[in-house]
Amino acid sequence: MTEHKKSRLALWLSGIYLFFGLGSWILPLIAKPEDSMSAIFLVLFAQPWTMLLTTITDRLQVDSFALNMVVLLAGVLVNGWIIYRVISWLSHRGK
Repeated sequence: MTEHKKSRLALWLSGIYLFFGLGSWILPLIAKPEDSMSAIFLVLFAQPWTMLLTTITDRLQVDSFALNMVVLLAGVLVNGWIIYRVISWLSHRGK
């Protein structure tokens, strides 16, 4: 496999993850207020950062929807970056 194809594999896989992760981030913003389970996919895509979020909000005694959404979005982005770096490293390691 050429270097260009290895880079494209990492971009595609992390791009697919980010596509679904950002979609799950948008879902709670457009869902009806009585739909309490709309953010479950976002929580799953942002693991393990959701556990860190719980710890931070408990210590600060802050319960803000906006803060939660920003931290979870950051978690999705960090996970996408980690997926890209790991796949790039694994594909280049096989040289």
